[in-house]
Amino acid sequence: MKAVLFDLGRVLVDYDHQATVAAVAAQTEAGLAAVQALMTTHATALGVGDLNAEEFYQLLVAEVGLRSDFLDFIDCYAQGIQRNESALAYAVELQQRPGVTVAVLSNTNDAHVRWLDQHVPELIEFELVMMSNEVAVLKPDAAIFELAMELLNVLPEQCIFIDDIAANVVAAQQLGMAGIVHHDWVQTRPVLEAWLSKRD
Repeated sequence: MKAVLFDLGRVLVDYDHQATVAAVAAQTEAGLAAVQALMTTHATALGVGDLNAEEFYQLLVAEVGLRSDFLDFIDCYAQGIQRNESALAYAVELQQRPGVTVAVLSNTNDAHVRWLDQHVPELIEFELVMMSNEVAVLKPDAAIFELAMELLNVLPEQCIFIDDIAANVVAAQQLGMAGIVHHDWVQTRPVLEAWLSKRD
């Protein structure tokens, strides 16, 4: 068995954080800089699940005068996320190959997960989807990779991890996984296919 572990944002889906900030800021009285600062301050709490979507929504209402209702806020907060149709289709195709299993490991938050659950149904096709806010650990912490391997019942040498952030890939490699720092699929796909074609 070979396990392909994908990051989500900027790998299987496109993500523009500034588009998210701008969309939320447009619904506030405080403006872009204040919203950006608030998101930065609470990024880790959101990422490990200490702050859920409703709590963050109430915080935005209180601190920057967010005018949206909760459901509109979820849509605003996901303005920076776009489906990458070809990447998602490729990942699903990999999951269907004999001897290959696919996992997703994402540093994310409750608000984004709510949107992803509605708009990226492909996620249910994969063997494992691990959202940082649901397991209370963020990449590049080794614990998230170790938990993924335990749940997939694979060893590090059976795994390859693909992420757009080099530090996350290095962390996986330090555990014995293969790794690819993703820039675009023209580069990533042939490297991944070469790894998959190697004999165990």
